[in-house]
Amino acid sequence: MFKHRLNPLKNENVGMFDLASIGITLALAICIGYFGGKWIGGKLGNAAVGSYIGFGIGVAAGFMEMFRSVARWNRRLYGQEKQRRATSEQTQNSEKR
Repeated sequence: MFKHRLNPLKNENVGMFDLASIGITLALAICIGYFGGKWIGGKLGNAAVGSYIGFGIGVAAGFMEMFRSVARWNRRLYGQEKQRRATSEQTQNSEKR
C-alpha cells in the first residue's frame, strides 16, 4: 500500500538530487583543475600559469557537466509530461465511450 504511494516521490527525488549535485560537481571540477594545473605547472617550472590554465579547464568541465545534468533533467520532465498527457487522453477517450 505505501510502496504505491512512494513511487512518484522516488522519481521526483532522483531529479532533485541530480540537480543538487550540480554545485558539488562544479566546485570539484574547479578544484581539481586548479590544483592539477598548479602541480603540472610546478613540474614544468611555472605553477602560476599552470594554475590559471587548470582553473579555466576546471570551469569549462564543470559547466559542461552542469549543462548535461540540466538537459538530462529536462528530458526526464518532458518524458513524464508526455506520459501524463497520454494517460489523461486515454482516460478522456474511455469516458467518452
